[in-house]
Amino acid sequence: MRSRHRLGGLSVAALMLGTAWSFGARAAEEGPVALVERLEVGDRLRVLATLDAEGRYRPGEATEDTPVTPIELTVSTRIESRDQVLAVDAEGLPARLWRQVGRASVEIGGPEPIRPQTITLRPEVSSLVVDRAGGPGGRVVAASPQGPLTRAELDLVHMPADPIGVPALLPEAGAEVAPGDRWPVPDAVARSISGYDVLASNTVEATLRSVDDESAEVELAGAIAGAVLGGQGEMTITGSFRFDRRAGRVSLVTIERDERREPGPVEAGLEFRSTISIERGEAADEDAGASPPTVPEAIPDDWLLLRYASPDGRYTLQHDRAWHLFSEDDQQVVLRRVEAGTVVVQANLVAGPTVEPGAQPKAERFRDDVKKALGDRFDRMIDAGAVTAPEGEFRYRLALAGRQGEEPIVWYYYLVSDAKGRQVVAIFTLRASQVDRFGRRDQRMIGSLRWLPGRP
Repeated sequence: MRSRHRLGGLSVAALMLGTAWSFGARAAEEGPVALVERLEVGDRLRVLATLDAEGRYRPGEATEDTPVTPIELTVSTRIESRDQVLAVDAEGLPARLWRQVGRASVEIGGPEPIRPQTITLRPEVSSLVVDRAGGPGGRVVAASPQGPLTRAELDLVHMPADPIGVPALLPEAGAEVAPGDRWPVPDAVARSISGYDVLASNTVEATLRSVDDESAEVELAGAIAGAVLGGQGEMTITGSFRFDRRAGRVSLVTIERDERREPGPVEAGLEFRSTISIERGEAADEDAGASPPTVPEAIPDDWLLLRYASPDGRYTLQHDRAWHLFSEDDQQVVLRRVEAGTVVVQANLVAGPTVEPGAQPKAERFRDDVKKALGDRFDRMIDAGAVTAPEGEFRYRLALAGRQGEEPIVWYYYLVSDAKGRQVVAIFTLRASQVDRFGRRDQRMIGSLRWLPGRP
């Protein structure tokens, strides 16, 4: 059991006596006890969550013809927040929180040529609504009522083992446990700890190691297997948590993860060791701050949008969270839409040549250029025409059908230009079988594109 007393300068005998006195003051309990955390709407907690990791990314599997050099990285994340309960479920577990983030940052480093990078959460989007969607078996969702997050900001605030799920580490409500008793960690918590979209197996168990008048110490151990964005992974879990019996809450969680994940259609493979720490305490009265936002029963779609800015500083656009960045440079950005671990649509945003300011692009020439580029893959034109654009801009859309090998394919091409003569060509590629499911998401994404006063 960890001692909270400063021991410097004491003799060995004094240490032994002090230890005996400490255990005498906090007598261990032998009978079963109930470890229950019940939160009420309006309760506020002060939370500190950290993650420290080191390991390497593997861009792909090495072969004799294509050697792969792993990328060594270190990651250090820190999030300080005040969480106010907005809703609880039937068991008294938090179902929705208002999270006021005071500080959130992640520092990424590594040996040369890796350049150190720090990502922070912008203050204007520091008020979040965190929802355990769909009940205990659902996924944790962080929504931003103040405006779209970037993908990097979302990854930052979606740190594994979100504190909203911490109370679910305890035994089922009302169940009494004694030292040595074990209980399974729910799949929803395992999904949060691992960050996996899909679980293949979860053997993580909690074991009550000791209990006294002040606290209970619980050990965590097991393994989780699953996949995220189509990349198969598995990790071993060790750790512990402390239940503060006087406060009636889980006050400290420490989780160590040892993971190996295969490359997927969007992300590289990895081999990482990481330590997660979560501290929870009662928020001070002066931490009350502003009133929480009014949250509809269903989180609005607008609160879940993400903001993307092109690396050349030309434009921004918004998209839903199924889109993931695959690659980017000043000439081309590639986004992939992943559903159930499979890429269903790819979007290529290509920087076009700058033309004379105010010049009207020629739609007929654009159609001819696209058909020429597709060559033998082109079958027929489905639709063509100008689409709604802000004043002074020109936007034109083509829908074409064809084949990629034996696979029926549909392409949506856009030509977008502004009054300064800057141009972007957007290409959406999808299987013909996905057209109805995809709907008009291409139109919504391009409709959100806004030019920035960047370099011409």
